[in-house]
Amino acid sequence: MVEQHPVTALPWYARADYPVLLRLFSDPDMLPATYDAWLKRAERTESQMQKAGFGVVRIWIRPIAFAAWCKERNVSPNQAARLTFVNWAAHEAGSQNESTEV
Repeated sequence: MVEQHPVTALPWYARADYPVLLRLFSDPDMLPATYDAWLKRAERTESQMQKAGFGVVRIWIRPIAFAAWCKERNVSPNQAARLTFVNWAAHEAGSQNESTEV
């Protein structure tokens, strides 16, 4: 029997999207001001999760798709929405048995 590890979804951003996303988010102060600072923090978090035995899936957050997702659900584009979105996207990708970009 294959040992299964808990899986956690992390929000992931493209360098080109980062400034646009900071303007979109209602809580940009929750994230580093620069992409490089965010990437360093995100990679450190990812590594810590993996060392703790978690599987990690990166879920890309793209400005248009995320804004539409938030609008459809009438939620503010904040940290809670980002985490809900990546968990929803990971579940959707898992149910399709393939990795998808949303």
